[in-house]
Amino acid sequence: MFRMEGYRILSRKVGLAAMAVSLLTVWYFALGNTIWGEGLIEEGRIYYGAGAIARDREIAAEFAGPLTEDTVRAIWEKYGPPVNCAQRNTSMEGLEAAAKTGGNDNYCNRFVAERFGRQVQGEDGRATYVLAEGWTESAYLSGEHIFGYTGARDYWDRFLFAYVLAHISIIVLLSPMFSEDYACRTADIILPTAKGRLALWARRMGVACTLASVCFLLPCGSVFLEHVACYGAESLGASSWIAGLPVFFGRGHVPMGEALAALCLGGWVSSLMVAALTCAVSACCRHSFSSLVRSLLLYIGPFAFLRLVLDGLPRGFVNILLHYFCYSFPFSYPGMFLEAPDKDRLFMTIIALSVTLAGAALAFATHFSPWADRLISPAVRG
Repeated sequence: MFRMEGYRILSRKVGLAAMAVSLLTVWYFALGNTIWGEGLIEEGRIYYGAGAIARDREIAAEFAGPLTEDTVRAIWEKYGPPVNCAQRNTSMEGLEAAAKTGGNDNYCNRFVAERFGRQVQGEDGRATYVLAEGWTESAYLSGEHIFGYTGARDYWDRFLFAYVLAHISIIVLLSPMFSEDYACRTADIILPTAKGRLALWARRMGVACTLASVCFLLPCGSVFLEHVACYGAESLGASSWIAGLPVFFGRGHVPMGEALAALCLGGWVSSLMVAALTCAVSACCRHSFSSLVRSLLLYIGPFAFLRLVLDGLPRGFVNILLHYFCYSFPFSYPGMFLEAPDKDRLFMTIIALSVTLAGAALAFATHFSPWADRLISPAVRG
């Protein structure tokens, strides 16, 4: 029965096409932001693509370890201000134009310029960088943060892109899960079944959760594997603040690998929530298309309500509670899970799991409970 339900879902070409398109799109744009988007200048010499990544890893290895004032000074004294950072252009034409001035532009001196420098106008009229006043007083120079090469600091953007596409694939795949019973006129056979209702519901929910996990792991796992393949496993040991991950203030020293593990766990929970809510909507609809549209509205609805309504209202207790409730829905849960304090993480996770279980229970109550055949089946017959 489990294999039959899985085959029933995967036999739909639209769902498989959605999975394939999302995966191929993620691969294309992920490569575009890593290998194809890397450039390095070393005393006028240009490195591009994979060569730039390899050279950046060699340079950063010299300064890897606790981030201190000595680390920042050593980088700045050796490489100076980056020559292609103020208006960064990694096309070959942009790199050649920046290389004419000599100088260096690599991961290390760009990091120092962006995090501890300020932009000024050089003698030739071009924008350059100097170390900002008071940079030695930064809380990030306590030695608690670990410096290392993490590549392009846009992992969160790539993950979010893959994450949203994965959820859309889940919704497209699972929208007909229960509504198809009405559309294909099989509800009258399934609903009156005295035995096996719970077993059939459990198998369908098992298939939904399995497919949701696969839809999440394929694109989001690809982003992770692509990062490790391009930038090396050693990048996971650098602090999350250095990697540009949106961790809660005061936890920037957490290794990138640990933050990504929390991000992936939150993403997986969100995918299960999408599957449960989509099945609940599908059980309430008689047509697959209406189930698809309503599931997409339910997916984006809480975030839209938060931004369009709640953000404009005074921050009282009820508003804050509603913020947490909306943040716990799939669209924003993984990111907010990283950014929230520990106690708020637990609260949001309880809400997320409660919504997931409520969605699964609603799918059973609407479609398989003993009164469902009395309420819905006559309408189907008519």
